[in-house]
Amino acid sequence: MPTKPILFQKIILLKLSLTLLTCTTPVTPEYQFIDGLIYIEGFVGTTEGSSYVTITESDVAVYYRNIFVSGANVVFINADSEERIPLLEENSQYSPPPNFKGELGENWFLEVNLPNGNQYLSEMETINPSVPIKEINIRYDKQLEFVEDYKKYVPGHEISVTFDDPENQTNYYYWRLKTYDKAQICKICYEGNFRDNNYIRNPNIDYYTYWCESDCWQIDYGNKIHIFSDKFSNGTTTSSLPIANVLLTRTTNVLVEIQQFSLTPKAYEYYRTIKDLIDNNGGFNAPLPAALIGNMYNPENPNEYVLGRFTASSANTKSIMIDRTMIEESPIDNQLIPHPEPPPSGPGPHYLYAPCEESRYRTSTEPEGWIE
Repeated sequence: MPTKPILFQKIILLKLSLTLLTCTTPVTPEYQFIDGLIYIEGFVGTTEGSSYVTITESDVAVYYRNIFVSGANVVFINADSEERIPLLEENSQYSPPPNFKGELGENWFLEVNLPNGNQYLSEMETINPSVPIKEINIRYDKQLEFVEDYKKYVPGHEISVTFDDPENQTNYYYWRLKTYDKAQICKICYEGNFRDNNYIRNPNIDYYTYWCESDCWQIDYGNKIHIFSDKFSNGTTTSSLPIANVLLTRTTNVLVEIQQFSLTPKAYEYYRTIKDLIDNNGGFNAPLPAALIGNMYNPENPNEYVLGRFTASSANTKSIMIDRTMIEESPIDNQLIPHPEPPPSGPGPHYLYAPCEESRYRTSTEPEGWIE
């Protein structure tokens, strides 16, 4: 079982120069950007598809950014049975097999081996019970949320939950959002054709679209952190607490899946720091503060600062269908215009369809709770 070295020292990423005057003057913070910091975010959940690991490295060659670290060997390890679950790299993330899920009472830790030979481990995390969701409610708003990319308020649905907080115990909540809607187009080929599951380049073509040859659901994930402490509501019913927004990206029906997690106090403080960082400092590519040093460490170099955290938590899942077909407002995303491949001029097959490729973002398996 790994243990965390105690030789961590405070990392200073923010330096403020303050001068004592008779009147106070706002001071612009001076950021010290540090190159080569490793940031690891890992999660083991009790539902299929809720577990993942992301690994990034800070880069300040031109401007501050976090670059995904590819080619790592990433493993979830059960501290009780010593079972090792390898993760596969997909879409800038490392994911376990699709049917993997943790169980209540299990103890897990994370092992990461980078291509440069560095190894990182986490402290052990125990999966404790979560509080069930009592009810999900939705509310449509034509001006739900201001989106900086569009410089305006955009329409969508506000998702809220109701739950009974247990008495005589402190609880920390964390919610994650997943949505499913039917995909019509399963393949887009720019400057090329789709043949026998392969892309054939043809520079004379702008693009062709290929319909899904079977039922296929597109999966999207929320990108905001929603947390809550029962400090002022212990033992009471929390009603209609807003925990997510589903923006009007399409006008198709959508299944919204909410996962409600129970966090440890340390995990809650960690996610609260990230939430403050994202909400107030320009997103994930803002400089990372010292508080993001969590429970990850380098066993060979205890002085190395490893940002991020590994968390294991049970999830209570509840879903709700939203009918968006009657909404009058236009979707905020530009909709791709279908452009099927034309029929051949002579004998031969007409290529119109592509398979629904199983991935983190697509599935041919009907999600639980889907209503046609």
